[in-house]
Amino acid sequence: MSHHSGTHHSGQPDFPHPPDSRRMFFALPLTEPPAANQAPYQRLCQLKDAIPGKGRTIPDANLHLTLAFLGQVTDEQNRQLVAAVSQLAIPAFSMHFNLLRYWKRSRVLWLGGDTCPEPLGRLAEQLSQLALDLGLIQDARRYTPHITLRKNLRQRPVLPDEPPDFLFHFQRFGLYISEPDGPGVRYRLANQWPLIQPEIAEQDSE
Repeated sequence: MSHHSGTHHSGQPDFPHPPDSRRMFFALPLTEPPAANQAPYQRLCQLKDAIPGKGRTIPDANLHLTLAFLGQVTDEQNRQLVAAVSQLAIPAFSMHFNLLRYWKRSRVLWLGGDTCPEPLGRLAEQLSQLALDLGLIQDARRYTPHITLRKNLRQRPVLPDEPPDFLFHFQRFGLYISEPDGPGVRYRLANQWPLIQPEIAEQDSE
């Protein structure tokens, strides 16, 4: 079950939260592997800060590619998730980000790509299905890979004439906790898993 996550940090109904629950999501970090991603990551930070207009710019440390937003997760659900995710086998992949878009309804400026790599779509779908199996609400809309750059934009900002051009390589993904941090939030890594490297995948298929 795929999902669209344009409002992934605010899209859950306001039900009472279990006392042992935490707000969590799956995502791909943009800073690893450092050797390959450091240059595009730094350029992306410069791009998001240079775009004119109001709204809340995402801090550099919070930039990520969302896989699945989970909402409030109890300790028991977390244990079951970690056990299930450890059984997944998804190959490492790269993605070209060449679209800068604005979602009017959620008032979000985001970076995406015109194609979604097959391993990325499969990973997002499997994580969303695992969440559904544990009773966690998932958005039924089609998964749209995106990196949120700015929130609370009341109108479309003036975007650069030249289209963006970023290539990010992904070799691992993580389970993150969203925690209050003053007026904003910070994302703390709770667990992470490696994606399968090509040479390992080839050996397993022989």
